[in-house]
Amino acid sequence: MEKMGFPRDLKPEVAIAYSFEARVASNPKSWSNTVKQYMTTPYLTQAHNAFSPLYADNIDMAVLNIAEEDLSRYKLVVVPGIYLMDKASADNLRKYVNGGGTVVMTAMSAKVNDNNQWFNTPLPGQLSDVFGLKTREFYRTEKPLTGKIGDAGFTTTINFYEVLEPSTAKVMGSFDNVDGAPPVITVNQYGKGRAIYVATPAQPSVMAPLYKQLYTDLGLKVGPKTPEGVYARTVNGQTLYVNTTTETKTVAIDGKKTGVLSGTAWSDTLTLPSYGVEFLK
Repeated sequence: MEKMGFPRDLKPEVAIAYSFEARVASNPKSWSNTVKQYMTTPYLTQAHNAFSPLYADNIDMAVLNIAEEDLSRYKLVVVPGIYLMDKASADNLRKYVNGGGTVVMTAMSAKVNDNNQWFNTPLPGQLSDVFGLKTREFYRTEKPLTGKIGDAGFTTTINFYEVLEPSTAKVMGSFDNVDGAPPVITVNQYGKGRAIYVATPAQPSVMAPLYKQLYTDLGLKVGPKTPEGVYARTVNGQTLYVNTTTETKTVAIDGKKTGVLSGTAWSDTLTLPSYGVEFLK
């Protein structure tokens, strides 16, 4: 495989923020702490939900500490449910957006500071002006939330939302079964870049249509199209497919290809058995 370009030299264009401090702060051990009543969707679940639609589209990503990294190398930075927002992280996000980057932040982010104390300034803390809004009260509903992001409809699986009060931000999508049709996603121009806020916790039904818009806007390279549970990467015109499920999967391919691992000639479709792997050229 080395002669065919694997392992690859990765240069991801997308970064997902991860914060150990936010994970700890959002899951206190004390039974009397009210944070757990607020953070009903665990932090790691939100992080995985932000990650999964990009992963399913076979896009390479970096997972990083936004306080420590040079974010300018990425076209898109996603900040999912970072409950604790320290000053270094906020400053780096501000610098990144001001310099031309695009950031997506989801609900439950930037609620407490470095000392795990609720911000006494407009939320999201230290970044309200960057996102061009204030987050107000939050609600949980018994039924799924629905609405549109651009032309794409969505139905939530996590029925929680924050009420957004845009100042300079513009609305990208709204709920249609909530009184007043409040925004589900807003975008704000800050400096040379854009700051996008999502009113719900990260979940594929909301993040996927948003990402689809951003692929075109940011010129992000999407990987080969594959069915659920099959992942693929292309190097020098040759593609490695991996079936991670217990089911046989059929994958659409362009024209005729030869399987390097199996020696099979494939035309228009590739069949992968459970946990099957094939390398096409």
